[in-house]
Amino acid sequence: MKKLDIKSLIFGVIIGTLGVTTVFAAGGIKSATYSNSKVYFYGNEILLENPLVTIVKDGSSDGQLYMPMRELLEYMQFKVEWNSEDGSVNLTMNGGNNYKTIEVPSDISKNEADTKALDIMQKTGNWGYIEPYLQYMSTDGIEKVVQLYNSKHINPSEHKKASDYIKD
Repeated sequence: MKKLDIKSLIFGVIIGTLGVTTVFAAGGIKSATYSNSKVYFYGNEILLENPLVTIVKDGSSDGQLYMPMRELLEYMQFKVEWNSEDGSVNLTMNGGNNYKTIEVPSDISKNEADTKALDIMQKTGNWGYIEPYLQYMSTDGIEKVVQLYNSKHINPSEHKKASDYIKD
């Protein structure tokens, strides 16, 4: 028989209390289980620190998938702030970076410029945010960022052509 660890006991009581509180607050949850489902944003998997949860409500056999919104929103470059005074969540676009005022160092390598521009395009889909990098980017990098931009914009009238930005 294993020796009872006080930390394990306290942890168990806390988890049990939270579980009971959650079930009571939700008003009729039949089950809640961690899900191995994956989340993709524009074709790229988001590696979440906290798992997705499938919840089945009383009277239903179909589960609903819940995800940690803070992680998703922060991945999408939102600043997420909890206001404890009124119990609200405040979101601000591009909370992690202000791409509008970014200054690109003149000694940036083509590889570094390509990487930064692709990262910005992946996270924002905003062409204006990568324009300062264009003059430093490789032909291959420009083609990739144009392809990524076009994949994020369904309307063909918004599509870009790499040849318009490649300097011979």
